[in-house]
Amino acid sequence: MDIIIRYFIAMFFMLGFLFLWYLVQRYSRKFASEHPEFGSAREEGGGCGGGGKCNCGSIKNCTNPKIKHKILKKKIL
Repeated sequence: MDIIIRYFIAMFFMLGFLFLWYLVQRYSRKFASEHPEFGSAREEGGGCGGGGKCNCGSIKNCTNPKIKHKILKKKIL
């Protein structure tokens, strides 16, 4: 019986942490949409250094069109 109780406690905490992460993502997107002066909310895994398939130093190696556009925009300014 003790093992079953521990199992349900662990399941409860895992689901609770997932729900909290969902709320954090939701409120960060909401905040970003209400405050465009701070830029968009950065998602996990996006951008340079986060697996965005982009070498920030070179436009030639960038395969992500959003990042390529940002690099081109920075170089123009």
